[in-house]
Amino acid sequence: MKTEKNISRYTYENTNFQGWRVAIARGGLTFCKYFSDLEYGSKEAGFRAALALRNRILAALAAHPENPQEVIAQFRASECTTDKRKRRRAA
Repeated sequence: MKTEKNISRYTYENTNFQGWRVAIARGGLTFCKYFSDLEYGSKEAGFRAALALRNRILAALAAHPENPQEVIAQFRASECTTDKRKRRRAA
């Protein structure tokens, strides 16, 4: 699979988590979200979801270069949830 900026693969042998992480930092704020292979159905589906979100964030940052902190804060508020059902419906 192609390497993409701001997307990292996480595979831990001693835990059940295998998946992808999107991490973008701008203006002193960091957005980070994990995409589990199990939750998204496959390694490829998790990667596609991570890539789509990364692209949305980068597009929003490009559209609002004067205030990256606000863009990151908005994505943190809208995307960071512990409700797995909400994440599955969004994918």
